[in-house]
Amino acid sequence: MSRLPFLDNVYPGENNFWRYFFTIILIWGAPIILGIMISIFFMTYLLTQGFDASYLVENFTSNPLIFMLFIAITYVISFFFLYIGVRYIHQRKFMSLVTTESRFNWKRFWKGGLAWFALLSLSLVLSLILDPGSLKFNFNLNPFILILVLSLLIFPVQASFEELFFRGYLMQGLGLLTKKPVILLIVTSLIFSLPHYFNGSYTILSVDLVLQAFILGLTLGIITLGENGLETAMGVHIFNNIFATVIVSHPEDMGLNMPSLFTSLSSPDPVIDTLGIAIFGLILLVIIFWGKKEDVFRLFRRDNSVEGK
Repeated sequence: MSRLPFLDNVYPGENNFWRYFFTIILIWGAPIILGIMISIFFMTYLLTQGFDASYLVENFTSNPLIFMLFIAITYVISFFFLYIGVRYIHQRKFMSLVTTESRFNWKRFWKGGLAWFALLSLSLVLSLILDPGSLKFNFNLNPFILILVLSLLIFPVQASFEELFFRGYLMQGLGLLTKKPVILLIVTSLIFSLPHYFNGSYTILSVDLVLQAFILGLTLGIITLGENGLETAMGVHIFNNIFATVIVSHPEDMGLNMPSLFTSLSSPDPVIDTLGIAIFGLILLVIIFWGKKEDVFRLFRRDNSVEGK
């Protein structure tokens, strides 16, 4: 067994390579195929009703509300196939992706989510004080309420799925190859961050998003292994995405102009932005592991190796 109980949750299941390969194909392939089919059906139906094709394409790709609904469908499908893969292909309890305990720890979830939301809110206040021109207040009641409701419905599914996959399924699976926490944290955070490159509409923004996602992934990975559970990471990720959509959004992020409370007008700076989220990540770690620093330090000891199954 390893010295990291969260990683040991993988052992009661079936862990052949083909099971991981097949499950990952299902998780990421099925939503793409079904999404394309649904899109074609939807577009075909509207065209038969006399809608202009160019108008439909433009609105389908740039309307933030349509985009969020598409994201919702995609991640519900991915979540479903993750459950099928873990429960029936790997023959494991689905809760083994979440925690070493028998129940979901809601206290951790809310503590992590609210702490991160408070840190992001502090960042917003500092920006308003130090550089008010970097933000545009564009509150519009009806669109704002709609995006708020959609965010509260969609992001708990989307962000929870990503935590279950990257910090749960993937980290535990790679833990079969190495129990070195540093390697697991770097590899899973890198895999988690790289797709964020395509969220930016130009190179500097894309690089900025990747670096920030990498630091956030490292932070959430440390919390997951330190607490032997995903609850805090889920809370942080959900509240992070809600804040980035409802409170402050960037118009160039995925090319969408979200009807958020504020719109960021500042140009991305990969160095400053990465340093900022790293500082916030460290503050979050201090909050989460206050009085429990040993839970973090043990992850980086040289003798933290495999002890034998």
